[in-house]
Amino acid sequence: MKNLYIKRSFALILIIVSLFSGLHINTVLAENNSSWPKCPSIKAKEGVVMDLATGTILFGKNENKKWYPASTTKIMTALLAIEHAKSLDEKVEFTKEAIAAANRGSSSIGMTPGEKLTLKECLYGLMLASANEVANALAIHTAGSIEAFADMMNEKAKELGCTHTHFCNPSGLYEKEHYTTPADLARIARAAIKNDAFREIASTRKYVLPKTNLMKEKRPLSNTHQLFNPMQHPEYAYEYCYAGKTGYTTEAKFNLVSYVKKGTMDIVCVVMNAESKEVEYTNTKKLADYTFKRFRMLQADKIPLKLNESGGQVYASVLENDPTAQFTVSGAATLAVPKKCDINGVTTQVKEDDISGISVGANCIGGIEYMYDGKCIGNAELIYTSAKAYSFNKPEAVDNSVQTGTDNKKSKVMAIAMIVCSFLIIMVLMWYLFIYRRPTRIARRKYKKHKTGINKRNRLKW
Repeated sequence: MKNLYIKRSFALILIIVSLFSGLHINTVLAENNSSWPKCPSIKAKEGVVMDLATGTILFGKNENKKWYPASTTKIMTALLAIEHAKSLDEKVEFTKEAIAAANRGSSSIGMTPGEKLTLKECLYGLMLASANEVANALAIHTAGSIEAFADMMNEKAKELGCTHTHFCNPSGLYEKEHYTTPADLARIARAAIKNDAFREIASTRKYVLPKTNLMKEKRPLSNTHQLFNPMQHPEYAYEYCYAGKTGYTTEAKFNLVSYVKKGTMDIVCVVMNAESKEVEYTNTKKLADYTFKRFRMLQADKIPLKLNESGGQVYASVLENDPTAQFTVSGAATLAVPKKCDINGVTTQVKEDDISGISVGANCIGGIEYMYDGKCIGNAELIYTSAKAYSFNKPEAVDNSVQTGTDNKKSKVMAIAMIVCSFLIIMVLMWYLFIYRRPTRIARRKYKKHKTGINKRNRLKW
């Protein structure tokens, strides 16, 4: 009887283990079946690799964690100064406030109150020598004060989609409420490199500031980014890096933004909170090599549109007026995808524009978002070319995101229901084995014992 209890208990344990291990195995398999390349490990606490063409994040480690950006802040400072300048040749005067706001001993090119440089010369001092008094002078010249310029920086950050960024100054000197994230910094860097003036200056290795109204000697400047200007550390040279910005303070540690291009792939690598120069440079090279090895650029027009599934109301209205309508995507659009990507696994989602009619020729009726393995890998314009003009009343747009959210909720409900059902099955089995069957087993034992006793007495009488 004891052996029977042991066997049944063991069977029950096996049932429980198999149920929960089955759930665990399914989860593991789902994770392991991911087509996205496995990310490499880096020593820096945070990092991001972003494709510049699409804005797709190809690698992320704590990409949304807030951290102090140090002088990589100057990428935003340069971008705003260029965008709000009437001319790059306009004069910028260095005030006492601009020079006093820069900490003694911090990065500087030795400007004095009343000295003047052109805005373009200031940008070279900002991006190559990381001069803090130059950052302050540009802020005052652009917005009237450092505080007003910080407000402009925060407005621009929101415009670029940065959700965890707050700037307090244009230089990046430590302040508790001056922070960003690797993902946000990559967004800022992506916007900046699209500007031709910024691209030219950020990719310059050496520059000589001419004489000024108060300085009769020239000032030679050298870019501090060692991947593409390895004057101090030749071992860090990296042939594919063409621009970038360094950043360091005691509190922020080592931060690095690097623009890297190989073939058709153009990316920005952001490394933050590194313990040393060696870590920030070697980690950047490791991330770039990983990206070039595991990813490729794919023309968007190679992906089947499958508009019948997600065309939307404007698409339907076009077909009502032109049943033979043909749709294409913008020819220059590219997608950053894993090299082993199966294009049949790429899904499309139409984001319609608010339009009320069609004109003769090419019409952009919206955008297409491409998804692969749960990640957005790029966007393209949806183009319809018409031989005639017509108008239509656009029905109220259907929010596909609501449907997606509903599907996700249904999946979660189904998963919870399966777990509850499994638990109920286990409880029923336990009730059957240890409660319902127990009286029967006890009665059977008593009967066998009673019968054995009767037989024994009969044998003795005989």
